[in-house]
Amino acid sequence: MKNYQAILLTVVGFTACYLTMKGTLQNLIQFEAVLNEIVFAVMGLMIGGMGLLSIDYKKLLKGLL
Repeated sequence: MKNYQAILLTVVGFTACYLTMKGTLQNLIQFEAVLNEIVFAVMGLMIGGMGLLSIDYKKLLKGLL
């Protein structure tokens, strides 16, 4: 996975989690139950964490310096 893909995955995952916890995403997605909303937020958090783990930081620092 390229770095831009990993960074994009991280941003999308954490954004989905944040918007779900804030309640903004409920205007777009009608969740059936509260448990569905909680699982969706946790999955967004897990996707964001996996994106953070997949970033190649050595390559990123080499490109920045």
